[in-house]
Amino acid sequence: MQTTNIVDFARRDGITDALTDLLRTGAQQLIATAVQAELDSFMAQFETERTETGHATVVPMGIIPSARSKSASAL
Repeated sequence: MQTTNIVDFARRDGITDALTDLLRTGAQQLIATAVQAELDSFMAQFETERTETGHATVVPMGIIPSARSKSASAL
């Protein structure tokens, strides 16, 4: 019988060793940081843009509690 060190990747979600958990957590944090930086950069581009009535043309989700998302024309 042969000895093998091949891991069945069909069960990769079931791997719970400390190194895998560390790598997964680090990757999630890295992605979250990158997405936040991209959002901050995008929002900065439109920081001074206003509608005719003075409302911000672009707002992050969650700022307007009455809607999931609205465009400037809907404000």
